[in-house]
Amino acid sequence: MMNIIIFIIGLIAGSVANAIIYRLPRGISWYKGRSFCPKCRHPLSIYDLVPIVSYLILRGKCRYCLLPIAYRYLLVEVFMGIGFMFLNP
Repeated sequence: MMNIIIFIIGLIAGSVANAIIYRLPRGISWYKGRSFCPKCRHPLSIYDLVPIVSYLILRGKCRYCLLPIAYRYLLVEVFMGIGFMFLNP
């Protein structure tokens, strides 16, 4: 049970890492403002921000413009989740 909780915390950390990876090079604050689609810039709803689940439900596409979202976002979340599990003593 603890591994599942640690994995979920890692997924959330991966989601934050994705925001930082995308925003910092572009000079956008990573902690202010809402997340948005990188293609159409439409603000994402809370349902669009659930790690892994929303990506799979939306089939890797933006809910608003229907353009593909890079699989890199999914991979960062998954690897962070797995990494957190391996760091758990």
